[in-house]
Amino acid sequence: MLRYTVQSKIPTSQYIQLNLLLDLKETEHVKLQLPAWRAGRYQIANYAQNIRGFAIKNSAGAKIPFQKTTKDLWEFSSDSKGPYLISYEYYCGKMDGGSAWVDEEQVYVNLVNCCFDVLGKSEEEIEIILDLPEFSCQTCTLIQESPSIWKAKNFQMLADSTIIASKRLIHWEYQVQKTQFHIWIQGEVHFDKNLFLNRFNSFSEKLIQDFGEFPESEYHFIFQLLPYSHYHGVEHRRGTVITFGPAESLKDPIQMEELLGVSCHELYHAWNVCRIRPKELLPYDFSKETYTKAGLILEGVTTYLGDLYLLKSGVYDLPTYLRHFEKIIDRESANFGWRNYTIQESSFDLWLDGYIGGIPDRKVNIYTRGALLAICMDILLLKNGSALATVMTQMWEQFGKPFLGYGIKDFENLIIEQFQDNSEIKSFFTDFVQGYEDLFPFLQSLLSEIGIEMKEVQTEDRLLHQFGIRTNRDGLVTQIHPDAKAYFLVMKNDKVLNFSQEGSSEYPELLVSRQDRTLKFSLEKDPNIYFPLFQLSQKEINTLTEKWLA
Repeated sequence: MLRYTVQSKIPTSQYIQLNLLLDLKETEHVKLQLPAWRAGRYQIANYAQNIRGFAIKNSAGAKIPFQKTTKDLWEFSSDSKGPYLISYEYYCGKMDGGSAWVDEEQVYVNLVNCCFDVLGKSEEEIEIILDLPEFSCQTCTLIQESPSIWKAKNFQMLADSTIIASKRLIHWEYQVQKTQFHIWIQGEVHFDKNLFLNRFNSFSEKLIQDFGEFPESEYHFIFQLLPYSHYHGVEHRRGTVITFGPAESLKDPIQMEELLGVSCHELYHAWNVCRIRPKELLPYDFSKETYTKAGLILEGVTTYLGDLYLLKSGVYDLPTYLRHFEKIIDRESANFGWRNYTIQESSFDLWLDGYIGGIPDRKVNIYTRGALLAICMDILLLKNGSALATVMTQMWEQFGKPFLGYGIKDFENLIIEQFQDNSEIKSFFTDFVQGYEDLFPFLQSLLSEIGIEMKEVQTEDRLLHQFGIRTNRDGLVTQIHPDAKAYFLVMKNDKVLNFSQEGSSEYPELLVSRQDRTLKFSLEKDPNIYFPLFQLSQKEINTLTEKWLA
């Protein structure tokens, strides 16, 4: 067994002290691989930059020499049989759902950030001891052995876990079938406990009903409710960490809807991603990039079904659901990356720029584009007597429950098998998943089949809608529509000095500053409407609508 001890001697320094105890054989060569990324964010994080004071001692207390052979791989050779102590400090100065934070109130750590994979011993049991007497409220998504000791059956389980030790930690519980759900809250509560628990119970119950079971006997929602604006969630097999703020904003039902949305999304990940996982991510190799084209399934399906289960469980009513789905449509409508990169290509390139805007119109967002593709698949399946939820249950039974990795073709084939005439669904994959066709006309047509009208609307921003120039509050140009005539005149980061939003001139003048030069353009109006917003409304409830809502 490997044993970690976690301390925080000076919390205000934001360092934790870690001791890893290894029992080694004589002349054994040891490789200590620190993860370079974490599950749920396919981007190199270089956690090694947060380590200092690395040292190794044998049972006699003598220092053992070591070599660092890559940016996050340490190696040494034992000089005799017996225990060896690896000690180091890790800086916990980033607050989000996947990182680590320490202050005078709490020690919060995602263990993948700071724990080594001892190569050759990856399948050995690991014990985590929290030596944090100042922080009496402690929990962890691992298996608890005693009040301050938790165990992981192997490194993959350890790397998928979180610890939090606090002076004040709120704990609530609810149960659905055989699973005990825990809610841990660090921060202030500004909402009704009973209503909150009822909502969580409702969407948890509906998910478990459709999948037929929950993968674990217990599950932990860990909330960091912060005094400043924040929004993030990270999935784990036995729990999730969600950061949200400001905490006081949760008095507002609209803000509570956002928290419910990310919570149901992360719970859906307990099946999809944590267990229903592509072959290339099973197991995770945290030492380097692991490329996958499955972003549509990993995050697109989860984004769509996460919100849909809030509707199906009664937590959202239909107008609330449509209001949130409008945001997804609006985000995706402003992005023309689909002309250059498919969702599969964009998924593969997550390691490059998947979590930032990147250069204009290079790629799609796997969350928003994936959600729109997912609702299209769902409606096509509903028309043929099935549903996307049914397919995902089959994915669970065939790949998730036995913990076998799937290929993209496995997912596509399961969907295609639901159709007697599969020509339309095959064309869908060719045109929109593997191809570069405009999804919006097809989406609009499918939504109408479940009684939802998708209507284009405009704001009073004439520069945006008539000329295709998007600006921020400071007047800086942030985007130009690639089909607009202004695309040949205006540059991103130009500062608008003067433009009249009023009047009906066919050739209004635009004055901009560009790198200390003042430029004047005569903009030519054309009949196109650029960057419209979209409003969704339910025009009728038909048979297909009822199937969708069931």
